[in-house]
Amino acid sequence: MNNQQGFTLIIALAFLAILAMLGVTLMSSGVISQKTASVKEQDAVAFHAAETANGSYKSSYHYGSEHLFNTAENAYWQDLSAPRFGYTRCVDDKGRLVQCDAMPRLESDQLVKAKVEAFYHNCETAALKCLGNSWDNQGLGCHSFQMIGEGHLDVSKDDVADTREARTHVEEWVTIVRSCNKSL
Repeated sequence: MNNQQGFTLIIALAFLAILAMLGVTLMSSGVISQKTASVKEQDAVAFHAAETANGSYKSSYHYGSEHLFNTAENAYWQDLSAPRFGYTRCVDDKGRLVQCDAMPRLESDQLVKAKVEAFYHNCETAALKCLGNSWDNQGLGCHSFQMIGEGHLDVSKDDVADTREARTHVEEWVTIVRSCNKSL
């Protein structure tokens, strides 16, 4: 009888050990899933910030062409000798393009930063070019802009992209075509 009680104790302890290992495994799996979801969420926030930067640049065309003119003047990319720096602006909490030295943020929690760097490329379709292809009141021809939006989830709020912070770039191209005829 004593041998049977000892054997039952050993079986019960083994069963408890298996249950404990199973519980630890399930808990660690849950923690890993939570970390993965958190990283995906941070990446999505950074991606949407980069998209916001590109969108702010594009929408600035409708409210005034100042940013497009400055890009054409300062970041013209006609051949392989590309400019080192494009026309760079950051996005503030109202979606406006502003100087980056003011350290603007997209949200009130001051974590998300958005920046766009734009380059001007001449018209890629010769049939759409105007004579002179200029930025004056006589009309615009075809103009292409390359935008590289950057989104950064700056958790440490130090304006440095740390290895644990989400950061992404989105490249986008926009072509603007206007009539070269002043009367149209």
